[in-house]
Amino acid sequence: MYDHIRFHTDEDYPADLPPEHAATHIGMYWRWAASQGLHNPVWQNTPETAADFAAMQSGTISGAAFLLKHMDGALTPDDFNESGRRFTEFYYDDEEDGYGSFMEDYIRTLDTPSLGGLYHVADNAENYAKLAPVFQTAFTRWQNSLKPDSPIKQPAQTGNDTL
Repeated sequence: MYDHIRFHTDEDYPADLPPEHAATHIGMYWRWAASQGLHNPVWQNTPETAADFAAMQSGTISGAAFLLKHMDGALTPDDFNESGRRFTEFYYDDEEDGYGSFMEDYIRTLDTPSLGGLYHVADNAENYAKLAPVFQTAFTRWQNSLKPDSPIKQPAQTGNDTL
């Protein structure tokens, strides 16, 4: 498991925030990864999730809303295709806390300390628009670091993500 809302709410979670705020950062990443075709196709093809997946892609619902409604607040290897798993493992990897460069990028890009902390980020299109290019840059760097003959080295899908 890469991330789960309970990892955050079971710790020193701010008492003044609803638990859904602990899913914002996970959902922002999930929405971006899905927009790049890094997701398991089951999410867009299963009748129970297809409409909400399309709504997430169009920005009608957030990645966090989708994550909470359909994914039990968790992001797991099964949620991704092979390329998505490999990149997510790389981006989330950190020997200490398990969030690696992903969390560093999230905190820096949204300046979460000035907001009162990680969980005070608004789950909105403006914040997603700030994060998406940062995630894309990390993905491109990762792809460029792969061996030229790697089957994973393929261009990211674009044009699927509307803000």
